[in-house]
Amino acid sequence: MGDQYMTMTDGTTIHFTVDGIGDPALVLVHGWCSRASHWTALIEHFTTRHRVLAVDRRGHGESDTPASGYSAAQHSLDMGEILRSQHIAHAVLIGHAGGGPTTLLFARDNPELVSAVVLVDTRVSPASPIDTADDGTRSPLGQLLDRLDGEDGEDGDDVFATLYSTFFSDPRSEVARRTIADAQAVPLAVARAELATTAIDTEQLAREIPQPVLWISVEPAEEEHLNDIIENVRFGRVIGSGHFPQIEAPEQVNALIGQFLDSID
Repeated sequence: MGDQYMTMTDGTTIHFTVDGIGDPALVLVHGWCSRASHWTALIEHFTTRHRVLAVDRRGHGESDTPASGYSAAQHSLDMGEILRSQHIAHAVLIGHAGGGPTTLLFARDNPELVSAVVLVDTRVSPASPIDTADDGTRSPLGQLLDRLDGEDGEDGDDVFATLYSTFFSDPRSEVARRTIADAQAVPLAVARAELATTAIDTEQLAREIPQPVLWISVEPAEEEHLNDIIENVRFGRVIGSGHFPQIEAPEQVNALIGQFLDSID
């Protein structure tokens, strides 16, 4: 129990933690330039009655940083190898923000393993353009990737730090500063590749998952729109937090997830 390391089929070593006992297992997928330890409050709360597994996705935390593989498809394959190695056959998949594409893809492709899904302050949308269009326009995502590359004369690391600081209700707080520092430890090339993978068609993935979904958001959710996309979705809102509610308002997140788990037993 505790810290584990596993070498994937492609030779990449992935770090994860596994604690607690009880089904369904909770499998935690962190977001963009985050890490498994950012789920600590949730892990401590739920390990009294659930097995809880949290992964450092490749390129993050204590996992290896290979030259490639930063896609939802590869992260999903990594998750499958880890879950099967741990003999987890009944899981609730909980994904935050930029971990949403991986969460949705894994849930869709592994319905025999995943019984329910929780999405924490993420989004679903059609595929987003990255490349410059024929008319010379550049999408907002493409522009951000350019800025991270320093193509506009900006320092990519400064752009990244400034952007990440907007994810917190108080970026000067100790927890925010610590989380931002963790994010800055992710190589900028990985950050860029990870951001690009969020451009995939998550709306279509959401349409194809059969499991019940809990949608937790900080801002009011577009419930009518999401009801049209996700077959079985419930909503919960966290008050007084930024984009990392599992860190800034863990009691609210844990309560919402606990109610959801009780309702699907």
